[in-house]
Amino acid sequence: MDLSYRCPNCGYKISSKTPRLSPECPKCSYLMEDGLGEEDMEEFSKIIDAIGESRVNTITKYKNVIFLDLGSSAIDYDNIDDLLSGLGYDVYLRERDGRYHAFLLNKLREEGGRFSKPYVYIGLFILTVLSTLYAGYSLSLPLVEEGLMDNAWNGALSFSLGLVAILGLHEMGHKIQSIRSGISSTWPYFIPMPFLPLGTLGALIKIKSPIPTRNDAVYLGASGPLVGLMVAIPMVLVGMRMSYIVPASSLGEGGVSLGTSLLFMLLSALSGVSVPDGMALWIHPLAFAGWVGLFVTMLNLLPAGQLDGGHIIRAVFGEKGHKKISEGMVRVLLAAGFIGILSEYGVLQLQQFFWSGWLIWGVFVYFITKGGHPGPLNELEPISRPAKIIAALAMIAFVICFVPMPIVIT
Repeated sequence: MDLSYRCPNCGYKISSKTPRLSPECPKCSYLMEDGLGEEDMEEFSKIIDAIGESRVNTITKYKNVIFLDLGSSAIDYDNIDDLLSGLGYDVYLRERDGRYHAFLLNKLREEGGRFSKPYVYIGLFILTVLSTLYAGYSLSLPLVEEGLMDNAWNGALSFSLGLVAILGLHEMGHKIQSIRSGISSTWPYFIPMPFLPLGTLGALIKIKSPIPTRNDAVYLGASGPLVGLMVAIPMVLVGMRMSYIVPASSLGEGGVSLGTSLLFMLLSALSGVSVPDGMALWIHPLAFAGWVGLFVTMLNLLPAGQLDGGHIIRAVFGEKGHKKISEGMVRVLLAAGFIGILSEYGVLQLQQFFWSGWLIWGVFVYFITKGGHPGPLNELEPISRPAKIIAALAMIAFVICFVPMPIVIT
């Protein structure tokens, strides 16, 4: 490792057993200079001493990432990780074109901080309960006015507790799995939003350390949606049986009709509710909370970026597959939203199949996809059969929960 170079323009640094093929920097094309700084040489030397000079073909650094070319011989990840984690690095091991590479990043373990205090989690939870109570009360008032419900607070409690349970248990599914996988994460943050019809923007946990293996990525991505789905299903069944059959004419114009998914259609049939001709179903707030749970499950399982579905496809299809699927998902959402807008303005007659809101989701997914997905630390370990089954179940859940037209203005 006597041959070392640095780029004075972008900071790219390399130490190699063989002379460089070009005098230009591979990152910015600026002329490279001989020699590294003393600090860089010391860092490189510690890494090489830890794993052995014979195992390192080249060692380079660009910004905060150190790259090792470890050759074409099979690599034991646990051995490399044990040797380098003590130096303060997270080790990402990859195989590309028959060669093994390690990417080293300084371990990032966020300290607690003011936003990780118990009172923050508890306070946001209480505010979300209150804001969803308000939303549920607003949803229930028309039922009281029509004489279908005795007390709007009954509907408010049903909606609030149902929705908070789905969101909370979804995130606790992620939290429990993160503990099982040895991943550092926060407790669930609930997001109150009293001015929205649902009273909340959902809940989330923040992952604070890398995902160890592809199996862990699948389990982490699928745990939340599948747990939330198991909670939402009985709510839909019970809520549908509590719903009200009313004359279709009583709903009038300007009302909101919910779109349906394959799973919601099945659950509606299983609930035994039958709607005669000329009548309509006014669903109970608990059934609406269950419908929202199915919709949230679908949104989280969108196969893109670092959404739950993104974790799964990154593990199953690798970096290139994840990139292609994510970009394809963005195009589909943007196209569906654009067709929805044209339909709303009468240019096309497809308003029953395309929702303009997908345009917003397409833009959102575009931005979260731009950063890619770092993948698990050890990408060499194959996915187990149980993980493949869980991944398949998650994708089936995405398909059967998908609602092409979630909201229809009647």
